[in-house]
Amino acid sequence: MWSQPQTWGPAVAAFAAGVLVLKLKDWFKSLVDKAAALLYDRLAGSALLARTALRRYIVRVHERHERFSVSFRVDDPQAMDMSSVYVPLRTASGFGAGAEQNEAAASLYEARRAVVLGVPGAGKTMLLRHTVLAWCRERYRPDGPPRRAWYGRRRPPKADPGELVDVPVLLKLHEVNLEKGDLRDHIVKHFADHDFPGAGKWTDRALAEGRLAVYFDGLDEVPSARRKEIADAIGQFMRTHARCRTVVTCRIAVYRGEFNEDVDRTLRVQEFDERLVRRFLHGWPWPEHLPGDTVEQLLGALRDTPQLMPLARNPLLLTMVAYLYSNVYAGTDQALPHTRADFYKQVTDSLLGDRQRDARFSHPVKKAVLQALALAAQDVPSHVHDRLALPEREVLACVRAALEEQGRPADRAQEVLEEIVERSGLLLAVDSGERYQFAHLTLQEYLAATRLAADPSGLLARYRRDPLAWRETVRLWCGAETRDCTGVVREVFGLDPVLAFQCLADAQVVDAALADEIVGMFRDRLGRETGPDRQAVIGAFGVVAGDRRARGRAVFGLLARIAADGGPRGTAAVAALAATNLPRAAERLAELISTVPDAGPALARMGDLAVPALRTAASRGEAGALRALWAIRTPRAAVALSEFLLDSTSRDAAFYLGDLLRDQVIEEALRETPQRVRMPDYMWVWQPFAVGAEDPLVRRVSMIAGAIAQEGAVPPQDVTVDPRVLAALSLVGLVVVVEGAALAEPVRRRDAPSVQPRILHLLPDTLRRGVVEILRGQQVTPATWERVNDPVEHPDYDVGRSWHLRLLLALALAVSACAAERAADAAVLWHPWGPVWLGWASVLLIVGGWGLLFARQATGVVMLPLVCVYGAVAWRDWWGPVPAVAVGAATVGACVALAVRAIVLFSRADDARTPLRRFVRDHLNRTP
Repeated sequence: MWSQPQTWGPAVAAFAAGVLVLKLKDWFKSLVDKAAALLYDRLAGSALLARTALRRYIVRVHERHERFSVSFRVDDPQAMDMSSVYVPLRTASGFGAGAEQNEAAASLYEARRAVVLGVPGAGKTMLLRHTVLAWCRERYRPDGPPRRAWYGRRRPPKADPGELVDVPVLLKLHEVNLEKGDLRDHIVKHFADHDFPGAGKWTDRALAEGRLAVYFDGLDEVPSARRKEIADAIGQFMRTHARCRTVVTCRIAVYRGEFNEDVDRTLRVQEFDERLVRRFLHGWPWPEHLPGDTVEQLLGALRDTPQLMPLARNPLLLTMVAYLYSNVYAGTDQALPHTRADFYKQVTDSLLGDRQRDARFSHPVKKAVLQALALAAQDVPSHVHDRLALPEREVLACVRAALEEQGRPADRAQEVLEEIVERSGLLLAVDSGERYQFAHLTLQEYLAATRLAADPSGLLARYRRDPLAWRETVRLWCGAETRDCTGVVREVFGLDPVLAFQCLADAQVVDAALADEIVGMFRDRLGRETGPDRQAVIGAFGVVAGDRRARGRAVFGLLARIAADGGPRGTAAVAALAATNLPRAAERLAELISTVPDAGPALARMGDLAVPALRTAASRGEAGALRALWAIRTPRAAVALSEFLLDSTSRDAAFYLGDLLRDQVIEEALRETPQRVRMPDYMWVWQPFAVGAEDPLVRRVSMIAGAIAQEGAVPPQDVTVDPRVLAALSLVGLVVVVEGAALAEPVRRRDAPSVQPRILHLLPDTLRRGVVEILRGQQVTPATWERVNDPVEHPDYDVGRSWHLRLLLALALAVSACAAERAADAAVLWHPWGPVWLGWASVLLIVGGWGLLFARQATGVVMLPLVCVYGAVAWRDWWGPVPAVAVGAATVGACVALAVRAIVLFSRADDARTPLRRFVRDHLNRTP
């Protein structure tokens, strides 16, 4: 072989040429990428590439905010999914009983300029991040078909900017340095950091046109020396760019009303209720080895521990609860701590332990440092502004003193402080590291109490000096350890009987005679307390009555008797029974639900714990029990409520369930619960929203719809039925009659199930108008409604842009070219066929016809018969009669098939764009 180079020489040359081509291709791709990047950097802010830059900005911002990390999840360095864990916050504006509450997202949407205030850990930053993410998610298209550039490079994920309104910009105020540029410059830099370079001119236009939504996060994190300067700059920004949406977040303790004259609303972030606690826990990334009912186990443990549930209402502390449960308690026989003090001990020990990373300092050393810092912060008088945050200088001095007490070198104070902040999450650096404060005030109070564990006199002296600041610390001191608290409780009893009663609830060891004296006093005063003391006394009664010891059983019996008496004492006793979180308390309140008005709301506050007792009461015919189940608003309560759909004496259960269907978690729970009974006349109502062929909700909603549609059925107060049910009944059961030029009121259709016109008025105004518009144009039958959400092949099909039309035009052009060529041959007598003038006329007609078609003039189709004739003649002359017939038949068949397919797809797409389908898609279908 080697002696015949002519056989292998060309092969080697071909191989070398192939390698060279591949290298040149890679080099060319790299050159094109660099040239495109350079061109993009120079022109991104121009009108030519602005939308392209915005698409890339959307993708980068979406990637930045779709996941987030929790600092103290040391066992899992991976970020968590924002959409899974985030829970919609609620905000309040105003004060007292008249405070208006609403979902935070809706409040921000309604206000063009707002300040959002909250305590540490309330979720202010997460609210802004989720708001930005929601805007990007509406425009992000990650599932679009992958496309490649002509030289092979895959394009980035597709995004559609759509209408440029409220383009979000999230600025962390502690990173803003006005010496390096004004707020406008920082906005331009934010765009550049998110793949939109050179956005200066575009930003100026967007600010002038009011197209930006600027979110300034963390005014409290700005160093105090620069805070006024930053606040003044933001105020000037609000006044200069009044058309732009502007939101500022700040801690309540720091805010001094800097923007009161510039903002539309001042919003305060509210704590979680039990429904939001449940939603958060369902989204928490639990370890895979834990059972599926872990969330229910944890919720049960929280309900069994009255002192822990209030902590779970703070998002940050709830995160700690979930962390502690998933890493310490879940999957074991251990129970959650039953007191606040035990919970804080477990949290601090777990977070300071840091088993996954090598710690430079031991757990006892770090805990001693935190105890010293907590005592120093707690010693700051309550009247001092922002008393919870300590200056860095004082913090370091305190850390050095604590290290010396532990026999450790004081010069390592900065290292200890950094490790505690970075790894535990218990201590937070604020004001750009100039000040430090605990993640939650109760953590500070607990650690201060443990610091004074052996110094009760020091504790009492501090309480006498500043009772407001030290109340909770005294309570936590009594519950922190198993010690005889008689001396402290007796001393406090002489100063503040209400606090002494609370300490009695927390303390584990107290002299029996003193305990009886305190209980006797408040037994006589029950229902007479007002203001904050009233709730404190009720809570203390609840904790004492929940104690399994003899004193607890005696107090529980006392409350059970007083609850039936009515009046202020009975109301207070009912609230105290609910505060015990005991099943027997729920049973007692359920017995009183028909005679004591406060029993129903009290049972609703107990949550799922009250469901069994309420189910029993509802089976006895107690209508108040159904309302209490509705007010609980949890999946378990909804499933229990569905058992009473067959109750012919009351339609309330149907209305209550129709309201609860609006909650997606409850909808899924009802879908997983079998339903045997149905109402055949209304099986079509839920069909468009069914999941699978045997969705139990189809049967259950038929029962709901049948009860709601009956004559005389009126919804209970404050109940809003799911619009999917109301819209279905209104569209199928009603008809709009046009009398002359006027539109008459909708009336019942004779051929439809019995539906009352009043149902239409239960819909919100926007949906009601939409239903009436649809009824003006068509009559909706049950069969039409059932198919309204059926999948449609190519719902966005456009004939003008389809490949069917393009291929059809290509075939027609090919045949026309053949026909024109044959007509020209006849005209110049190369291949005569008919009169000479006919050939020229045919050429002109073919060319002119296509010109008219491209000019969107339908008259151009007159040339098609001529094209067919001359095309057939051309094929006969070229290939003979038989091949000509075959080619002609194949061409005609292909054209017919393409045309028929295009017509079918266009018809289906047209069906998908009917007003009914658009209404259901835009207003009724849930977004995943």
